[in-house]
Amino acid sequence: MKQSQEQVIFEYEGDNWFERNKTALNDDHLRRDQPLLLLDLYHLQPQKVLEVGCSNGYRLAEIAERYHCRVVGVEPSSAAIADGRERFPNVEFVQGVANAIPLHETFDLIIVNFVFSLVDRARILQTVGEIDRLLADGGLLIMGDFFPATPQKVDYHHLPQGEFFTFKQDYGAVFLASGIYHPISLLTGSHGSLTLSVEPQEQERIGTWLLRKSLNDLYTRRQFVTGS
Repeated sequence: MKQSQEQVIFEYEGDNWFERNKTALNDDHLRRDQPLLLLDLYHLQPQKVLEVGCSNGYRLAEIAERYHCRVVGVEPSSAAIADGRERFPNVEFVQGVANAIPLHETFDLIIVNFVFSLVDRARILQTVGEIDRLLADGGLLIMGDFFPATPQKVDYHHLPQGEFFTFKQDYGAVFLASGIYHPISLLTGSHGSLTLSVEPQEQERIGTWLLRKSLNDLYTRRQFVTGS
């Protein structure tokens, strides 16, 4: 029986990804980080931050240092969590996957960066629901991922062809279609260089959304007047 993409990530590819990329999670990476750029551009002051797919917590540690807030990370890789607990004691870690997050509290800022494109399509709406469940009314969502003009299904080159895919599409549109998320900003750029760019190659184009959740404020109320 074929494993779901979440099972593959939880059992081995999460650890493998971290081992391949851990040396790149450094100060230079943070200087080019679009979620951090959005926090700075909009002068945000988060109080309680959740990052889904946080790796070893390098971004959350920077956020905690800058904004003196509580930070919690959900991550499937036990290797990344072990490294993060040793290096970043101010980050709270929870092991789990994005479609079944073992938390029961809400946050005023949630960051989901390059997670949705790896989620099994059978669990994509469940994952959207988990993010929405944990984001407080009035809270902000920063979500970065591949951002092609048309949806793409691409073989994941670190695993055998046809067994695991990267799904590239506009994930912000899924939240906006609900009617309870409002677009604040969208940064676009190139995945290869992690830089802002007006003309990245289609396969490399990324987008980072800043969305605000509001359960009622975005609706126009109409009152019906009954006859006498």
